Amino acid sequence: MASPSILAWPQVALDARAARDARIPESLRLAPAFTAKYSTGADVRAAAAECGLLTADELAITSLDQDASQILERIKRKELTAVQVVTAFAKRAAIAHQLLCCLTDFFMEKALVRAKELDDYYEKTGNLVGPLHGLPISIKDHIHLAGHHATAGFSGDILLPLKTENGLLAQIMYDAGGVFYCRTNLPQAIMHLETYSFWGQVLNPYNTGLTPGGSSGGCSALIAFGGSPLSIGSDIGGSLRSPAAACGIWTLKPTTLRVPKGVGTTSLYGADSIVATFGPLCRSLRDMNLWFSVVLGTEPWLKEYNLIPIPWSIPTAPRWSGLGGRIRVGVMWHDGVVLPQPPMRRALKMLVDTLKKDDSFEIVDYEPYKHLEAGELAHELYFVDGGKRVRERAAVTGEPILPLTEWIITLPSVKDHTIHELWELNVRRETLRAEYLAHYNAQNVDVVLCPSGPGPAPALGTSKYWGYTNTWNFVDYPAAVFPTGLHAKPEIDVADAPRAYMSEPDAEISEAYIPATFAGAPLTLQLVARRFQDELVVKALQEISKVLPLKD
Repeated sequence: MASPSILAWPQVALDARAARDARIPESLRLAPAFTAKYSTGADVRAAAAECGLLTADELAITSLDQDASQILERIKRKELTAVQVVTAFAKRAAIAHQLLCCLTDFFMEKALVRAKELDDYYEKTGNLVGPLHGLPISIKDHIHLAGHHATAGFSGDILLPLKTENGLLAQIMYDAGGVFYCRTNLPQAIMHLETYSFWGQVLNPYNTGLTPGGSSGGCSALIAFGGSPLSIGSDIGGSLRSPAAACGIWTLKPTTLRVPKGVGTTSLYGADSIVATFGPLCRSLRDMNLWFSVVLGTEPWLKEYNLIPIPWSIPTAPRWSGLGGRIRVGVMWHDGVVLPQPPMRRALKMLVDTLKKDDSFEIVDYEPYKHLEAGELAHELYFVDGGKRVRERAAVTGEPILPLTEWIITLPSVKDHTIHELWELNVRRETLRAEYLAHYNAQNVDVVLCPSGPGPAPALGTSKYWGYTNTWNFVDYPAAVFPTGLHAKPEIDVADAPRAYMSEPDAEISEAYIPATFAGAPLTLQLVARRFQDELVVKALQEISKVLPLKD
């Protein structure tokens, strides 16, 4: 229970939410009658235009048709000022939060001071501060930002002092000219493929009955609504890719130890058998490439001791493995554990059929290898103390353990291990990683194209299968998620007839598929390559994206 000397549950959460919401100016508050017209399951993306709080110019600046690269180019050409851009995105972010609960902090005035400084510098010198000059950037709540709290989705973290310095990743963005204006919601313990914590539950702007994914779901919901052109998130089991998949945007989970983490908040210090990594959530492939170019262009390995010093460099003429120099794409139709739901299978088949018509690609089937074992071992390695630290963090204020948190720390494989047991787990991990690389090599593929998850964005509270994402964390392979342009359609994506199931999760996910529930949800896919072939993923995706978007 909470100590009587500190603020206890639920008041600590109520006060934190009230303080956050009070930072939204009165002029940007939505009327209760307006928000009430969007019932559960509604597509709220049009609310930015319908609420009347944004000017025509602000709607144009924040339009989903514009990516960060376009915005930066317009600032460079002096078609837009940083103040105009930051104002527009901050206003739209405030609207997004009131409908989706996607923020933990909002500091528009502070951001506008920074934007004005950037505009003045450009006007005076004729030079941009850096490649992200004037770009509004949203940032996940656990990444340290000077003058702000950082939480791991636990209310007790609010009681800690404000951070006094930026984490390295945030500092790189700032030095490049980025403007921080809000922090985004994340789940309790940062360990869910949904986003629900004491800050509240984040909803999907396409359909508020669905999750925006997790743990970087505040980022994805904000971007999909148009309230951010670029966001910084993290991934240890799918926390970049699940949100990108749920909200139809772009991301790349890099190989670990390439991108800095700097100072951050985690639920388990020292539990590094599976390592987290950081990356962007954004609107385009070129924005994704821009982000990695900026970050790794600063040679962060000179400031963070454990990074691998590999500069970012997209190969111009890679040696592809297919006949005649074609890109050899291995298609993993399922992971051997869960058959994807009908919409996901349709999206994968449509893209594969399209690529087969293109002479740039050689398409072969890719057989999964021990994905069930890899996924279960990853879960065991996430919580080698049996969830003790998670319970301790919640107990600081008497905060209840949320259902998905309870589920993840009570899986059969999760227990408090001795040091010898942990050593044995790590031996199993290394053995399976070696086996997986041999398996991958034997299939002679450049990249693997596969589902980004078992289906479209799941209904709230149901995201319990991580296998399509956390297996790639387990083997530490870079993996990108990208939108296909397709959406779930109940009239096409009919439920499967009864069939033999590959596993218990397969039965659960198949039976949970009700076509009408997922209507309109974006359909995304995942592209994977071997460890440290991050740029090869991007290069292959540049070629694949030439046939995108697909048409329903």
